[in-house]
This record gives sequence, structure tokens and C-alpha cells, in this order.
Amino acid sequence: MTDRMIPYTHWAYFPDEASARACTSDLADYVTRVQPSAADDGQWLLLAGRDVPIGRMVERHEEVEAIVIRHGGDYDGGESTWLDGEPVADPMLTFQPDLD
Repeated sequence: MTDRMIPYTHWAYFPDEASARACTSDLADYVTRVQPSAADDGQWLLLAGRDVPIGRMVERHEEVEAIVIRHGGDYDGGESTWLDGEPVADPMLTFQPDLD
């Protein structure tokens, strides 16, 4: 089992914004973003990211999936983002739109 850490983002969909935001309370050690689904289907997307030891990814998937289901969401898996052969934080989590 490897202890190398990489940034990893979980994706989940919720029927409404309130349930997506409630789920973030159980993901306090994650960076989270809640936004309307890009599919414009009335659902809300929750992204939850943090650095994870590669050897514990399966355990983290199961943990986050259980939290999402408990809050009425659909867990859609997770992924790491790579740039030039190195894992990087998911731009969906780190991008801050210019609202001015």
C-alpha cells in the first residue's frame, strides 16, 4: 500500500441545493463546492476534494458514498486531475469566478 498523497475529487448529485449543502457538514475535512448541475436538470452538484493516500482511495470512496447516500444524494464516483504527469487539485474546486 502506498502512502503517496494525491488530490482527489468526489462527485455527487442532489435533488435540491439544501440537501447538497447539508451533506457538506459531514465532509468538513474536504474542500467543497455546491452548484447547479451543468445538465440543467434541476439537480445540484456537490464536489468534495482533498488529498488522499493512494492506498486508501477505495476506503475513501466508500466513506464519501455512504455520507452522500445518507443525505439523499447519488454518488457519481471520483477522480484525480493530472497536468504534465503530476496530480493537481481539481480546477472545478479551485476556480474562483470573478463576480465583479
